[in-house]
Amino acid sequence: MRDELLTIGRFARLCRLSVKQLRHDDEVGLLGPVRVDAGTGYRYYPPEQARDALTVALLRDMDLPLAVIARAGAR
Repeated sequence: MRDELLTIGRFARLCRLSVKQLRHDDEVGLLGPVRVDAGTGYRYYPPEQARDALTVALLRDMDLPLAVIARAGAR
């Protein structure tokens, strides 16, 4: 699986999200990368995480508060 990790830019394009949105989702604990390079700070995501990213985006489009989305994901 490590060979299949995508940079944040490629992952954002795959999910049709912005890099800014993905960074924010990580900051608030909704969806974080599986790896962050200690030297460069580059973030890497597995393709399998796209479903979670798209679900978060859909719920945000439905105007659900981020706290509600985070609680739903913690279950």
